[in-house]
Amino acid sequence: MSIKDAALRFATVVENEHIQIRADQMEVAEALTNRINGVANDLKALDSKVTSLQEGQAQMLSILIDIQRRIS
Repeated sequence: MSIKDAALRFATVVENEHIQIRADQMEVAEALTNRINGVANDLKALDSKVTSLQEGQAQMLSILIDIQRRIS
């Protein structure tokens, strides 16, 4: 095998490894993006529930204040 053949083989191996690394990075980035989007959706749902609970709490407080006024 000549030096030229060895250099071409080496370059091919390096190029293939680079392509594989890039594909792996893209796969990991996609998985991370999906996880981030999932967390964002969960956070939106939680925020909606907290808002609903706050509104319910405000209504109950208003009712309690009204009851106290009627008792006094």
